[in-house]
Amino acid sequence: MIEKSVALSHPADPELLERLRFYLPYLCDPILSLEIVPGASPEIRYTCAEESSCALIEAMAHALLGGQEKAEHLNPHPARAVFDNRTAPCACSHDILPELLSGDHLIAFGPGQYGMGNLFLKTFKYFERECYRMTLKQNPQEFVYPNLIPRDLMEHSDYANDQGRGYTWFTPSSPGDPSHPGDPAETPEHLGKPAVCLHCYPHFKQRAIDEPVTITTQGRCYRYEGTDQFSPDRLWEFIMRETVYMGSPVFVRDSLKAIETLTTGWMQSLGLRAWVQAADDPLQASGASFAASENIPVKWELRIALPASGTSLAAASFNYHADHYSQPFGISEGGHPAATGCAGFGIERLTWGFLAQNGLDTTKWPDAVQQEL
Repeated sequence: MIEKSVALSHPADPELLERLRFYLPYLCDPILSLEIVPGASPEIRYTCAEESSCALIEAMAHALLGGQEKAEHLNPHPARAVFDNRTAPCACSHDILPELLSGDHLIAFGPGQYGMGNLFLKTFKYFERECYRMTLKQNPQEFVYPNLIPRDLMEHSDYANDQGRGYTWFTPSSPGDPSHPGDPAETPEHLGKPAVCLHCYPHFKQRAIDEPVTITTQGRCYRYEGTDQFSPDRLWEFIMRETVYMGSPVFVRDSLKAIETLTTGWMQSLGLRAWVQAADDPLQASGASFAASENIPVKWELRIALPASGTSLAAASFNYHADHYSQPFGISEGGHPAATGCAGFGIERLTWGFLAQNGLDTTKWPDAVQQEL
């Protein structure tokens, strides 16, 4: 174990030191712990496993503070090993949606709205169970939150800007007369939330985290994808499993890498044509304006190929928030705003991606899935 204390070459304001505290561990895997010591001559104190990592860590710290090596070390950031199984063969190459609809595996109710039955539902249940089993390997606390979120909470902490797209508005029935729904012109009091993790941060409002926190939750989400969206990967209402991490930047980074490794191992075992890539909407996903301005990927997506159309869908994401959610809700760790991150899984999207590649003949499916049906 290498322990080092390094004086910074020039004074840094508190905002720059916070940037360093959140993003240096996220960008630099060799860091095992990090402390920023403020003052007229600030220092970084860190631990790593090998002496050979020290030069990279210190050069990246200089880059994050805006030094001359900024371009070399941050844009692009050091190479990140990612999962890529795009050469995997697919048993199915035709559009299976007509078969799903004719066999009552999916029941269409309009744009972005499907019911599930028969084989689609059985496959959905498999992915729902496996996501839960995988999550439990990280020993999380489990909570169930409402599917609706108060409008004033949604407008707090840039939730609305983070999620980026339109919402499903919900207006309760008029008081005392449930037979008459509320006037649509009235300002809605609640929203159908677009991500299940959004209750986690107000749940832990004003808490000091002494031990790292891992939370898992599942629920319904609502996103308005437009009236021209009829594909099962663009639902207005869908099920999401999320795991949320709160603690030090090192803890959040390591937890995200661990769940990503579990996920890609699972995809590999299923033989899915899938890969992980940096998302093209990091600002909306994380709210991390600094990361966006420096082109630092803080959202990584698991994408699954759709052979019939030659496209792909994002079925899971791994997101680093820095202090974007902890700061407004007063969630702290070690006297500083805590780092947070989350991993989200769209159960219908996993199901649709699997079926699109494997077809409806279950005898040709991987044994692990056949045995679970």
